[in-house]
Amino acid sequence: MRYWLAIVFSLQFLFALGQSKYYIGFTNKDDTPYSIENPDDYLTSRAIERRKKQSIPINTDDLPVNPTYIESIKSCRAKVLYTLNWFNGTIVEIENQNDLTQIANLPFVSEIKEVYNSSVTKISIPEFDILPAVPKAQGINDYYNYGLSTQQIKMLNGHILHNNGYRGQGMLIAVIDAGFSNANSISGLSSLWTDGRVVLVRDIVNPASNLFEEHSHGTIVLSALASYLPNELIGSAPEAKYALIRSEDTNSEQLIEEFNWVYAAQIADSIGADIINSSLGYYQFDCEKQNHVYEDMDGKTTPVARGANFAANKGILIVASAGNEQQTSWQKIVSPSDSPNAVAVGAVDADGKIAYFSSIGPSADGRIKPDVVAMGYGTAVQSATGQMGTANGTSLSAPIISGLAACLWQSKPNISARDIHNLIVLSSTNFHTPNNQIGYGLPNFGIALDSIPLNDEHKGLKIFPNPTNGHFSVLLPKNEASNYSITIISSLGVEIVTDKFQTSSNFYSSAIPKYHPNGLYLINLKVGGKSYLGKIVKINNRP
Repeated sequence: MRYWLAIVFSLQFLFALGQSKYYIGFTNKDDTPYSIENPDDYLTSRAIERRKKQSIPINTDDLPVNPTYIESIKSCRAKVLYTLNWFNGTIVEIENQNDLTQIANLPFVSEIKEVYNSSVTKISIPEFDILPAVPKAQGINDYYNYGLSTQQIKMLNGHILHNNGYRGQGMLIAVIDAGFSNANSISGLSSLWTDGRVVLVRDIVNPASNLFEEHSHGTIVLSALASYLPNELIGSAPEAKYALIRSEDTNSEQLIEEFNWVYAAQIADSIGADIINSSLGYYQFDCEKQNHVYEDMDGKTTPVARGANFAANKGILIVASAGNEQQTSWQKIVSPSDSPNAVAVGAVDADGKIAYFSSIGPSADGRIKPDVVAMGYGTAVQSATGQMGTANGTSLSAPIISGLAACLWQSKPNISARDIHNLIVLSSTNFHTPNNQIGYGLPNFGIALDSIPLNDEHKGLKIFPNPTNGHFSVLLPKNEASNYSITIISSLGVEIVTDKFQTSSNFYSSAIPKYHPNGLYLINLKVGGKSYLGKIVKINNRP
């Protein structure tokens, strides 16, 4: 079923509630004491600055829910677990049928949805299997000796970012996961604590618990991101700052976890996170009536995809695991990787071949998914017990991309999350022939580092890669006519290529002919009576 169609309250759901949990949606944010003009009341200065950098206005989505509505809900003997500003609602725990009926009759309540049923059978999520591994040869000119992690970093040219000084400094990555067992004590992550680079620790599932005594999944994911053990294990962003947020209840699988994820993303937004790494995904639950169907994987239907879209609209880059379902009856990507705003990451082995388990696309509305791939088979990690080795899963390919994206963004601090998303896709090995197994392929962060993305039509076209060996792609302006013409002009003012075309794609690919010399060229794109200009540099020794 589609969870976000018009959901109305029905008495048929009021059977023996026990400790059931519900999403309560509100009709409006009228008479709230918060205002768009005073965002300091609910957002940190870092969150506000991130919006300003990307020209994203504060709007009513950002406003907290009306506190008088929450007090009214509490007066009905509901336990309020948290509020969801973007959805304008709250998650509550209720024991008594009469209390739920009373809430349903409140004039500002628009919908009620059961998201957790305590009576269903619970299925625990297993731990990762850690396998022994042998370190790869080290490049003598690299800043880091990567040890076990050599291949997973170098196959994406991530070492080029690190060698150029971009190692995540000043970037904030929120890791939304299932627990971080011993993350505060294993050797590979010790620098996070000695350097004071963990800015937030939060457990949404059980706020009273010790996050570092919960599941190990998040610890292993974090080890692929943040490890700093020269000669043994280096993460993809070893000098970034991190927020560790638990949204996943590993003792069950119910729809509330999607709402937990949205709340976690809301927290990440409020503290100014640049990137969210989500090595979580949803389609099937312990409670059968909560299950998604493939048609829900359209990037806008599931609660978690909607939450990812909100977060992206606030200027956060979302990186999500595509899922490990290829050999199951489901096979397809899971949510939130279906979001058009999420960089969905599939898994390949050390040779770049698709992993047997990596979920495939397309999205239900026909978009290429996954977006890109990284090493998720034989990925070097450190376990919660301190064991060095390898593990498998798109849960591990995603953090490799998240960390290198942070390093890339560090190198280009004035561009947007959408620009970083595009650079990752445009730099990938399979960009011109994408498919629904590996998407656009393996990103080349060395090429992405050299690129010069431009932010808007007043500054010019987005052209990639730049510099180029001749071949390049142009990101076409949105919401324009489908008839285009493009002209390539030499530095002497000579038109060397002119092409008229129609397309529904977001990209157009062309080339400067081989017999034209290296140097600067102008690209002039005309569409809908407007002219867009961009510059590109041709050099022959590009990969």
